[in-house]
Amino acid sequence: MNIVHRTKLPLGLTLLMVMALVLSACGTGAPATAPGAADVTEPPAAVDLTAEPTPIVNAFGDCSDPLILWHGLTGTDGAVFAVLLEKFAKDNPDVCLRSEGIPWDTFFQKYPTAVAAGTPPDMVIFHAAEVNQMASEGLMMPMDDVIFADGTLDKADFNPSVIENITYDGKTMAVPFDNHGWLLWYNTEIIENAGLDPDNLPKNGTEFLEWAQKITTDINGKHPTDEGFDKDNVEVWAHEFTWPRYTIPVTLWQFGGDVTNADGTQCLLASPESVAAIQYWHDMMYKYYVAPPAVPGKMWAGDLYKVDRLAFMWEGTWTGGFMKDNPDVAAKTKTAFINSLAPDGTQAVKLDSHIMSIPTGVDEDGVAKAKVLMAYLADNGAFWATSGQVPGKIEVQNQADVQAIESVAMAAKEFNEIGRTSLAHKSFIEIQTAYETAVGNALASADANVEAELKAGCEVIQAILDRP
Repeated sequence: MNIVHRTKLPLGLTLLMVMALVLSACGTGAPATAPGAADVTEPPAAVDLTAEPTPIVNAFGDCSDPLILWHGLTGTDGAVFAVLLEKFAKDNPDVCLRSEGIPWDTFFQKYPTAVAAGTPPDMVIFHAAEVNQMASEGLMMPMDDVIFADGTLDKADFNPSVIENITYDGKTMAVPFDNHGWLLWYNTEIIENAGLDPDNLPKNGTEFLEWAQKITTDINGKHPTDEGFDKDNVEVWAHEFTWPRYTIPVTLWQFGGDVTNADGTQCLLASPESVAAIQYWHDMMYKYYVAPPAVPGKMWAGDLYKVDRLAFMWEGTWTGGFMKDNPDVAAKTKTAFINSLAPDGTQAVKLDSHIMSIPTGVDEDGVAKAKVLMAYLADNGAFWATSGQVPGKIEVQNQADVQAIESVAMAAKEFNEIGRTSLAHKSFIEIQTAYETAVGNALASADANVEAELKAGCEVIQAILDRP
């Protein structure tokens, strides 16, 4: 399964190969220096820059024809996932499996190539956001007759927004494994030190700016409203523009804007509501000085948060692992629904899902094995919740051991009450890249014209939407 078959693919499949630029993934570190390298007298061997990363392979059970599973869970959550698969193998001794954890960029090269070559894995795990494009390219097998029609799983047991997102041409193409997305993580100590109540958070954008100006402090202890405030040497920030993949849609939706209309025929990125949403972030950075400018090289929000330099952090459910690794930080952290930045206090949050799917071309035996594993993972999501992710099945979310994990319980409640998914579109990668580029340009400097940059981005998006 490690051989990559090089075939000429349609444009749509080729686009899938660059998904690593736009997906959450665990980065790969720089190669370590070989022991004794300084003593080598011969010229070093040439590095093959085209070589693909080695998958993280785990085998469970012993048989000649294992279920082959490909996924991109190669970070801290991958360790939890490996233990869950080990539990599956013990509970299902008649099904052995081979799990290959592959960095997302490589995954999205290998997967369409394997399907095109007629050698797909038996099962894959990726994201709900990619389903529409994957399905439109014929890479996925519908799950209705496989696992839903016979009652093995019930679509009503999952978040309806996710089910809608993974439905293509009236067919349910996958099974949700989890729900993940943005959550508010906030430092109670910083808030209390500013004379504010961490149990009574601001309800709208106006209130938040008032809080933010009291929280933000320069190296001399001055606030943005104080004379002599040093905007170039801020010690504590109120907020930060975190991953655009989630922060942009969340803010647009709060203000009543969006990237496109509901049926994906008209770009709305330059609408008055969308412009107001991005202008709010621009003002926080360059007018009120309560958020660091969104420029290359700025510190990651987690690094600021870890050293008490950030009060409000919009970050993913996976931050639970970060908190486990930093118990002193976790001790002064609480979670809540994403705070609204809109004037009227409208709440909205983007969620996504790791989904389980069977590739096109898998034989009956592979389908049967994948079905067993899918049902097991869906029913045993409580263990997966220890990674910080929210189990896909709502009844599992409500189990006591899941509810005992504060951040997971909060995220589950948030996603079920106000969660939304991104537009399902066959060209969503291009659309996503276009709006992220436009917003990045709009926030790149104090002199940037937000409306003009969003209009330019909308022209690109509209051209994509107008394709046949």
